[in-house]
Formats: sequence, structure tokens, C-alpha cells
Amino acid sequence: MPSWIEFRLGCRGLYRLALFDRSFTGFFDRSTAGVLRSFGLFLLLVPIVLWQVWLTNDPPADNPVLFLAGRAVAYAYNWILFPFLIVFAARFLERDAEAAGCIAIYNWTNVLWVALQMPTTLIIALGVPVTAAQLLGLALLIASLVIEGFMFLVVLRLVLWQAAALVALDFLLSLMVIWPMGDWLSGVK
Repeated sequence: MPSWIEFRLGCRGLYRLALFDRSFTGFFDRSTAGVLRSFGLFLLLVPIVLWQVWLTNDPPADNPVLFLAGRAVAYAYNWILFPFLIVFAARFLERDAEAAGCIAIYNWTNVLWVALQMPTTLIIALGVPVTAAQLLGLALLIASLVIEGFMFLVVLRLVLWQAAALVALDFLLSLMVIWPMGDWLSGVK
């Protein structure tokens, strides 16, 4: 788990990343120890993510524990699977030296994604029509994909199409594998 000082620095780095400031990399520990600590963010974020999932979905009344457990497992897989793909992509693109730093920053971006999703979650919780929340959610999703692409461009030193391919792979993996698996584990039909 990152220390309080590392968390504050990471949030500063995320702020710079969201502003497309290339200096964001200097705020993250991209060493092997930094990568391992970045996985500790999962423990910090999983209750928030499960709360967001609970508010933005219709959990089955018959087994809410199964619903949350299935979503928690899917979220854990999301934290594990794509970092392995980053290692594979870095090796394929001859960017082995940058792989650890990319995984660390990628893990930190989960803090940013949770923060970006908070307005949509709160709008739905306040009872605003779902269509308005969905429009905001779509805008924030697009913003998060662009930010992630910028992160790959800078950290892995990629060209635009390579960064776009990694973002697309991450998005499709989540959309077509991770969250459907969460639905299945949750008993959602």
C-alpha cells in the first residue's frame, strides 16, 4: 500500500496526467517496489467501486452478497489481467525497460477513473434521469480513454496508433470479458 506521501504525490501526478502535462511521470515510483505498492491501491478502491456499482446497477434482491462478490472478483481480474498484457506489449514493442513504470502508473490511473465516475454515480444516486447521467458518463469515458492513451504515449514512448491499440484492447477486454464475467459471477442475467 502506498504511503500517505506517495498517495499525495500520485494524486498530483494524476492531476498533471489529466491536464496532458508530460511531467506527470515524475510523480510516480516506477521501480519494482513502486509497482508492487501500486497494487495496494486495489484495497483502497474496491469499497468505493462496489458502492458505485451498487448505486448504478439494479442489484438482485434475492442475493446482494453474491452480486457484490461477483463484481469484486471481476474488479480484481481487471487489476491483474491488463498489467500482464502491458508486459507482453512492452516486450513485443521492445519497451521492456518501461513496462514496470507503465504498470505502476496504469494502476494509479484507477484512482483517477474512480474519481471521474463519481459525478455520474452521485447524479444517479440523487435520482436525476438516467439519460442525463449516461450522457455525462459517456463524456467521462471518452475523456478517460484519451487520458489513458496519452499515458501510454508518454510512458511507453509509443506512436499514436500503438497507444490507441492498447487503449482499445483495455476497453474491449473490460467490456467483453471482465464485466460480463462479473455479471455471470453475480448471477445477473
